[in-house]
Order: sequence, then structure tokens, then C-alpha cells
Amino acid sequence: MLLLAGCASPSSSVLIGEARPEIPVEQVKVYLEKPESYEEIALIEATSDSSWSFGEQAKVEAVLQRLKKEAAKVGANGVLLEKTGDKEGNSVYVGTGAGGYSGNVGFGVSVGKAFGLTDKTGEGIAIYVEPGKKDADPVEEQE
Repeated sequence: MLLLAGCASPSSSVLIGEARPEIPVEQVKVYLEKPESYEEIALIEATSDSSWSFGEQAKVEAVLQRLKKEAAKVGANGVLLEKTGDKEGNSVYVGTGAGGYSGNVGFGVSVGKAFGLTDKTGEGIAIYVEPGKKDADPVEEQE
């Protein structure tokens, strides 16, 4: 049986500034408030789609991790979180099958859509904050 899932990429970015060399994801911090001084690098978005995360908190964590990955790819050491939300899953599944028994052959195709599943979403700006500057506290340090 062949199973295909049609879904959009779980994260993306659009450059709005000058990209820097890629950095490790662990160096990216999430900000809820604008730091005093920063450079905008890219608009980024992510979903928890295809993350195998269960529960609201786990889905939010998957979104934050994906936002941080996108930021790290363009050399941003921060994510200024602008918006989070929910979206209904839109995966479409296609399956085919063939079989035979006693000289008879059968073939079938089925198409389906998963309903009732929701994903978390997040949008933000990948930013570069000069290290050592006194700025707004990132989310990780407030917990």
C-alpha cells in the first residue's frame, strides 16, 4: 500500500535584511518584547505540523524550536515572537492497492482528509541583538 501526505513545509523564512553566517540553534533566544537595539534579518513562520507533538504545550515548543532553527539559518541570534495561533490540519492522504485471488485482480484508490486535528502556528522576526547589550529579557531567562 502506498501512502502519501500532502502538506506544506513546517517552517519558512523571507529575508528582509542582510543574512549573517549560520549559527547553532542553541544560541538563538526568543523575545516577547522588542530589545532596545536590534537588526531585522528575516520574517519567519512555523507550525507544529508533522512534529509528532501531542498536547498544547508540546506543540508550542515544537513551533518555537522551528522558529529558532529558521533564525539560526540566517545568522539571527534572536526571534521576536509576534503572533501565535491555531490552524486546522490540512493533510490529504492518497492510498492505492492491488491484489489478486483465484485469477481475479482488483485495484483500488482512496483519497481522504484528516479532520478535527489542529496545529499550533507562530510568526516572528529573526533578529540580531549585539551580544552584551542590556536589552529586554528573552523568554528562556524569565522562566
